[in-house]
Amino acid sequence: VTEPVATEPLAQARREQAVEAGRIGSVPLPMRLRGLATAVTEKLKGHSAAVLIDKLGERLAFERTGVRLYEALEVKVRAARGGPQVDPAILTRMRDDEESHFHLLSQCLVTLGADPTAVTPCADTAGVAASGHLQVVCDPRTTVAQALNSMLMIELGDNAGWDLLVELAQEAGHPEMAQSFDAALGA
Repeated sequence: VTEPVATEPLAQARREQAVEAGRIGSVPLPMRLRGLATAVTEKLKGHSAAVLIDKLGERLAFERTGVRLYEALEVKVRAARGGPQVDPAILTRMRDDEESHFHLLSQCLVTLGADPTAVTPCADTAGVAASGHLQVVCDPRTTVAQALNSMLMIELGDNAGWDLLVELAQEAGHPEMAQSFDAALGA
C-alpha cells in the first residue's frame, strides 16, 4: 500500500516564501524630465503611466522573443523531412513583423520618456514565460508540428497582448499609440 504524499510542508514553504518575497522589479522613472512631468500629470488625472510603461516593456520583450522564435522555427522547417510543409518565406515575413513591432514599441517608450532597454516587471515575467516556447521550438527533438503548436500558443497571447495595449493607450490618453497598436494587431 502506497502512502499518500504529504503536500502540506511544501504548501507551507510556498506560503512563507510568498509572504517574504519582494516584487519582481519596478517600473523605472522616465529618463527625461519631460517624461517625468508627463508621468506626474497622468497620475494626477487618474492614469497610471507606470502601468502603460510596464505593459509596453512586456510587449517589447514579447516581440523580441517573437523574432527569435520565428528565426528558430525557420531553421527547423528548413531542416525537417516530412511532416507539415510550411513556406519559409511566410516565416520570414512573420519574423519581420515581429521586428517592426519591436521597433514601434521602442519608439513609443521613448516618446513617453521611458527607457526601452529597462526590464520592467511584466517584461521580466514575459521573458520567463516565453523561455518554455523557445525551448520547444529550438529543441532538435521536437517536430515541426510540435513547434507550430507552441507558436499557436504564442500568437494567441500576442493578440491578447495587443488588445490590452490598445485599451491601455486609449485610457492613458494616447490615441495615436492605440491606433498604431491596433494596426499591429491586424498585421
